[in-house]
Amino acid sequence: MNWQKILCASGFAVGVAGCRTPPAYESAALPRFLIDPAPVVVATPEADEPKPVPKADRPVVTLPDAVRECVLNNMRLKAAEEQIRNAQADYVTESLIPNCQLMADAQLLPVSVVNFDNQAGPPQYDALLTVPIDWFVFGKRVAARAAAQLNVDVAQATFADQIRREIALTVDGFYDALEADFAVKLAEKDIDALGALEKTAKEFGKTGVEVQRVQLAVLDARRELRKRRAAAETTKSKLQARMGRPPDTPDFVVRGTLTLQASAPALSVSQAWALAEQNRPDLISARRSIAAAEAGITRERKRGLPQMSITTGADYQDQMRITGFRNAWLWTVAVNTTLPFTDRNQGKILLAEANSRSARANLGAATADARAEVEQAVAEYTEAVNGVTGEDVASLRTAREVRDATVEAYRKGTKDLLDALDSERAYRDRVRNTLGNLTDYWQALNRLNAAVGQRVLTAKEAEKDTFLDDANLKTVKPPAK
Repeated sequence: MNWQKILCASGFAVGVAGCRTPPAYESAALPRFLIDPAPVVVATPEADEPKPVPKADRPVVTLPDAVRECVLNNMRLKAAEEQIRNAQADYVTESLIPNCQLMADAQLLPVSVVNFDNQAGPPQYDALLTVPIDWFVFGKRVAARAAAQLNVDVAQATFADQIRREIALTVDGFYDALEADFAVKLAEKDIDALGALEKTAKEFGKTGVEVQRVQLAVLDARRELRKRRAAAETTKSKLQARMGRPPDTPDFVVRGTLTLQASAPALSVSQAWALAEQNRPDLISARRSIAAAEAGITRERKRGLPQMSITTGADYQDQMRITGFRNAWLWTVAVNTTLPFTDRNQGKILLAEANSRSARANLGAATADARAEVEQAVAEYTEAVNGVTGEDVASLRTAREVRDATVEAYRKGTKDLLDALDSERAYRDRVRNTLGNLTDYWQALNRLNAAVGQRVLTAKEAEKDTFLDDANLKTVKPPAK
């Protein structure tokens, strides 16, 4: 028939098309850096650009705000949290009892005429239910659930360690942004002071060389101010990313205090390490990984045992018109099992044993890294304490005394204007060093708390950053005639 020829031809065409080797897949080409021409960027009208918000009207972000937003909105934490969901999903999967199987069939169906004179096996109809029992007999489900539960514990500890690291980086970023903001204020004070010196030099008829040197110093200070403003924007952008804010979020202002009123006593390495062993989530995760790997070995060994099931069901024989006997209802029962002679899950067992050895090695590596991190954090904190409690106080006082003495000598006429300028600049440098040391202290405190996995050290902040007020340059008066 024509339809048979068409069907055969279509099947042949489909078979030939399926046997043909498909062409290699290539994804869309991506632009190559500094090789392909750059796309033309069309400048948008200035009217479409958003106007900058005045600094006084920008929202304020404090350290607790930054930490809270990091925990709630950080994209890395959201991605890491889903690993817990994955582990919990695996636990649900391993907790499920295997499905039963239903088989319905019709056997011995006649092809030719079958009757009393031309007998054949009577048609038979079966409905059989197969119930797996190996999960119960050999404890496969219990072993799988135990391993999956331990994997959930590992995922939770890993997520807790991710929170620890992200919060520590957020706190460091907040203090970097706060330091950059204070550095901008100090640079603005430098420009004001140098402008006052320039004005004083012009009013009292100083030589052109001295005035030009002051003008060059003003230009350098303005260049430094631009760099510090750019650095402040960069640090805020990094902090904004850690907080999980999208790029189009309105600008904000960081608010906090760097001045230290009372420092926390330093910990010894042994004290810090004892706390770290108990509280660090990465060490807890590494120890839990060993237990999960051991449970994985048990699970894979259980899976290597035979697969067993019980089959039972009803059978119906349609024999009245063939043998003359009444149709019969029967029932069947059977036990099915695999014979694990060749496949005893050897490969998965070896893999689980390798994972166990790897987990033990990872615990050793994590312990060594944590110990080094704790020792480094303790050393950095000790140096930071020494800097803010001894060096900064003495050096800042000395720089202030030198400046005051030089300015007083300039008033009396024994020092020129450039000496006064140098003393003021040296004092400004000392103030900036103090600012850096204070930032280093708070970051070292944060890193030590992060290294031990718990907030064990708490320093007391001052109510006001007095070093900024003390850094105000006094108006340089002309020398007495």
